[in-house]
Amino acid sequence: MMVKKDTPRQVSAKVEYSKKIKSKKAGGTKKRPAAVVAEYNGGFTYTDPASGESDTISITLTNTDLRWAKGWMPGKGDKLTAKIIEKSWDKAGQKKSFFCGKFCIDDISYSGPELTCTIGGVSVPDGNAFRCTQRNRTWKKAVLKEVASEIAKRYHLKLDYTGGTVTLGTIEQNNETDSSFLKKCCKDYGMGIKIYCGRIVIYDKAEFEAKKPVAVIKKADLQNWSYNTTITGTYTGASIKYTSGKDDEEIKCVVGSGKRILNITEKAESLKEAQLKACARVNAENEKAAVMTATIMADIRIAAGCTVKITGLGHLSGKYFVDQVIHNLEADSGYTMDLEMHKCQKPISQVSAIKTAGSKDKTAAQKKTAKKGAGAKKTEETVLNAGDRVTVNGSAYWGGNGGSAKHYSNEKMYITQVLGSSYKYQYGISRRKGGTRLGWCAGSSIKKA
Repeated sequence: MMVKKDTPRQVSAKVEYSKKIKSKKAGGTKKRPAAVVAEYNGGFTYTDPASGESDTISITLTNTDLRWAKGWMPGKGDKLTAKIIEKSWDKAGQKKSFFCGKFCIDDISYSGPELTCTIGGVSVPDGNAFRCTQRNRTWKKAVLKEVASEIAKRYHLKLDYTGGTVTLGTIEQNNETDSSFLKKCCKDYGMGIKIYCGRIVIYDKAEFEAKKPVAVIKKADLQNWSYNTTITGTYTGASIKYTSGKDDEEIKCVVGSGKRILNITEKAESLKEAQLKACARVNAENEKAAVMTATIMADIRIAAGCTVKITGLGHLSGKYFVDQVIHNLEADSGYTMDLEMHKCQKPISQVSAIKTAGSKDKTAAQKKTAKKGAGAKKTEETVLNAGDRVTVNGSAYWGGNGGSAKHYSNEKMYITQVLGSSYKYQYGISRRKGGTRLGWCAGSSIKKA
């Protein structure tokens, strides 16, 4: 049957409610089918955050006969599953659905004189142990994915992990719930985390910000919007201290460059840990550099954790990461989305300098040279930092510890990056300042120009 082009848009929330009942059999439940719940649905909201919080749902039910306060009265711990159904939303006759997930009821309220019941649910595992039970444990040689996997199994959850290997080393879970402990581990290393539909989802935020936009939002699509940009609280780099495993010497690791440096008081146990923590912290702080909130007609392609492209707003336009989506369905079938977004910035990811404690200029490698008997004048001349102009007389290698190489003679170059003392070839070089790195050199192959 052909559908007329002027077919009106329709949207509905398909909510199924499962109530725990007293039963001789373990796990007794009684279900309210989606069609029954729909008869009383007076409003529906689904909140989808990108990281750090659980998904939540709120449904307002008409309660004129008080049945939701009598025989149908919900109880905390009852279950909801929710799906949004669109008909003729983008194209006449086309039907689409968006699965919101599974939720445990954690909040119930009533109001009058209209006599309504509002049920709130959260996407956490059964019971309260994940969020409420405090645990003490020392995790040794810990890896984030393995820690998350063990915690997921404890609550019969699946783990969806996207990203590289994150080594946590020795880490203390000190009177912390599994929920807060795992969130802290992810935040410290630039990883996003959320609970969705029986899964713990962990992902590399930088990787997700680098993905292509799923949708283009034009100026005409913005029903309401606001934008803010700030320099206060944003940074061009960060510094953090770590302890050398050889002599317990405290060393400062600097990522990024410039004058607005974030000093991180938390310590690390290795250069790699220091780099990851410093980059994660400064990139998180810089998310507030440019933020936007907007209300649009719903587009179920857009979910928290994706990117969108804003157009038609001059310098405010660009690629944005979606931090949160709130789906609003009104009783009259109106369906909108409230978006919270931050403008995608170039992430800080590389170490720019390594400095020994108490020295403003020396790096760890240079102090090692000084210990071998180099004079004060010679040491001062060989202090090299990212951005310095140098003369290269020697080979530049593919990697910091070797590989294929190319030889240079009296070539004027610039330092692009300085690695730690564990690398054989510590100095990245480029033909121009800030240019593409050509290779890695030993300190003996270069000197300040």
